[in-house]
Amino acid sequence: MQYPFAGKVALITGGASGIGKAIAKRFVQNGASVVIADLCVEATIDADWKQAGTSLQFVRVDVRREADLLDAVRFAKATFGGLDILVNSAGIFPRATIQNTTAELWDKIMEVNLKGVYHACRAAIPEIIERGGGAIINIGSLNAFGGTPDLFAYSTSKGGVVTLTVNLARSLAKHKIRVNCVHPGWVLTEGEKEVQKQGGRPDNWYETEGEKLPLGRIQTPEDIAPCVLFLASDEASQITGQSLAVDGGLGFHY
Repeated sequence: MQYPFAGKVALITGGASGIGKAIAKRFVQNGASVVIADLCVEATIDADWKQAGTSLQFVRVDVRREADLLDAVRFAKATFGGLDILVNSAGIFPRATIQNTTAELWDKIMEVNLKGVYHACRAAIPEIIERGGGAIINIGSLNAFGGTPDLFAYSTSKGGVVTLTVNLARSLAKHKIRVNCVHPGWVLTEGEKEVQKQGGRPDNWYETEGEKLPLGRIQTPEDIAPCVLFLASDEASQITGQSLAVDGGLGFHY
């Protein structure tokens, strides 16, 4: 389904790879102007993006730094005239049980996955208000509702994103800003492939494991992107404060 985003400006954290990259592509394909805010922008400006032309711009951002997010929002306004949509996709997912989660690792995960969302929202909200309203979509995780033991801190951080989403939705409704959260299940990103490779998994392991899931395969970033576009579109004009699971039925296993 196509959504008309001509004249709209979206800022996407973590948009240089994985789920964020798939979301950025969909927004550009649907007419939006997009600013990708990511730590790794240099490696992403390749043939994959060239067809997007000037409607796609990159800015280097560390979401742990409030100043970086403020700069990104200012860049979006200076380049495209304002900001209508914020997608918080930046995140990290180191495997560690509670016994193996040091205080330093805990802080790093929380700073990226939860505090990073806070920084981005704080920076973006005034500009979205100035545009007369818009949408914020946070990328959560199925693990927010019951994570595996080796994703202890990650799951906790995503639970915080759910709470942040609901509270923002209530406080920003008067400004016509809708805030929702999309919860992917098991998504086969490059980062996930690397994690499994380090764990000694064979190349065909994903296919075999995917066949055990309710809908028969592991998800791709492209499965998540359309749901984000829907929540950012006028078709979702009465949806706010909600969690939408896009998990291929994996939640049935919890």
